[in-house]
Amino acid sequence: MTLESMHSVGLLVPPSNPTLEIELKQLLDDQPYLYVSRLPVFPDCDLAERNRRYLQEYLDTSLRFGKLPLSAILVGLTGSNYASGPGEDRRFCDELSARLNVPFVTTSLAILELLHHLQFKRLHLELPYPQWLINEAKCYWEQAGIEVVAANSILDALQVQDAYAIDSEALEDYLQSLTFQDGAPVLLSGTGMRTVGVIEDLIDRYPAPLLSSNLAAARWLLSRCGDRGLRGSVLFCKLYEKLERFASMSDWSEVDSLFNPF
Repeated sequence: MTLESMHSVGLLVPPSNPTLEIELKQLLDDQPYLYVSRLPVFPDCDLAERNRRYLQEYLDTSLRFGKLPLSAILVGLTGSNYASGPGEDRRFCDELSARLNVPFVTTSLAILELLHHLQFKRLHLELPYPQWLINEAKCYWEQAGIEVVAANSILDALQVQDAYAIDSEALEDYLQSLTFQDGAPVLLSGTGMRTVGVIEDLIDRYPAPLLSSNLAAARWLLSRCGDRGLRGSVLFCKLYEKLERFASMSDWSEVDSLFNPF
């Protein structure tokens, strides 16, 4: 069996992100094959300037995949895209898809596609960002027609400096302290934040749907491989089945009584 006959996907990753590749491999399983190209380092820039510069590097970073036969390319990044808004985000991705001749998406659009697929129209944001970036994220989702019922900084709540420093046990405890609103899943957005293990630990006892950037990214990559035999890992199937169960029921208090997390 040749590489051309197998599914392969490309992933653009911020240079210091220690989490995304690990969690996507947990969710995708052995296929599709995952190839990574890292965005440039901008050591003298603050977060706002770095986010702006990343946008200008999506094409060149994608071209470093050379002639690899990729089924799709995903940017493992959300913060850079929020200021553009969903309309410009999609236009830019469509433009790059045409230039690269391969489906191309940002993680923010992968999340939006997941929300639309599951027909979630409200959202509770829990983000590892400073307040100005949370404001941009809130505007992005509202422009996409999503009602944002809460938008909180996990950095402030846990008193840490960035997403990479968030402790999984502390995050789990924090999530269990939240107040929920009907019809609003909790989105843990930020590809560098460790979320998969936390969601797995809470899967059979959390009263609201838990989404993450990395779960949405895995779902989008699998959907673009065009082979129904690629379902993702057992872990992905377990987490995604729980989301579908929430999406199918109006009374979320009944979800756990009907869900078997095998």
